[in-house]
Amino acid sequence: MSEPKPSDSAPHPVFTREQRKTCHAKRDALFECLDENNIADPEKAGETCKDLRKIMYEKCPLVWANYFEKLRAMQKRKEQLYVDRPQD
Repeated sequence: MSEPKPSDSAPHPVFTREQRKTCHAKRDALFECLDENNIADPEKAGETCKDLRKIMYEKCPLVWANYFEKLRAMQKRKEQLYVDRPQD
């Protein structure tokens, strides 16, 4: 049997209510910027909203920030499917 790696068993930090509110506010600011620039996928934004994206990654746990971006990209693709759908 192999020993678990320290990173596998290390507890994730628990964010306080204020830290969560800050994280969500930074996410919302980034997404507002992306909406204003008609960008669905934050990973494809390039220099647009770059500073806001950096701040979100600083204020949110990495797994949260990654999840927020993937969820947004998926939701925007889903919305586009409804827009592009032929009418019956």
